[in-house]
Amino acid sequence: MWKEKRASFEGKYYKVKEAICYSKPIQKPHPIIMIGGSGEKYLLKVVAKHADRYNLFFGTPNEMKTKISVLKEYCNSIGRDHKEIQYSIVLPCIIKDTEDEVNQVLVQYQRKDKTLKEHLQYLVGGVTIGTPEKVLQGIQKYLDIGVTHFILHFLGLDETTLRLFNAQVIKTG
Repeated sequence: MWKEKRASFEGKYYKVKEAICYSKPIQKPHPIIMIGGSGEKYLLKVVAKHADRYNLFFGTPNEMKTKISVLKEYCNSIGRDHKEIQYSIVLPCIIKDTEDEVNQVLVQYQRKDKTLKEHLQYLVGGVTIGTPEKVLQGIQKYLDIGVTHFILHFLGLDETTLRLFNAQVIKTG
């Protein structure tokens, strides 16, 4: 449907006859196919076969490194160049000028079933939680292992936070 004027398909469960899709995607031959998840046994095999980008949700740098390693093995086993696949990550982010301000946000969003330390561990070990310098260091850990796309889930988001992130992370990173 992304390439042809009218597309037909007949599979085990579905049948489509002369379907029309307008407007066509700008990307050629199709939009980027991103598959996200953490399953190594099946999901990463699907990523190796079909995806342009792999996404991990709230994974530590070590977890992401492991996923990339397993994915490379699957790519090798099917004859695909693993460099064709981009890596992205969804991360929690709290960025403030001071650690006291960070802790205020942490307390505000703390899970009731966890201590503050446990909650910070849940938030990917706090790798992107802190002052701008700490957030940059956390992002760098992912860049070092090949992650090229970041989806940040900001906690305590307001205009000041966005300005701080823009000035101290985007413009300096």
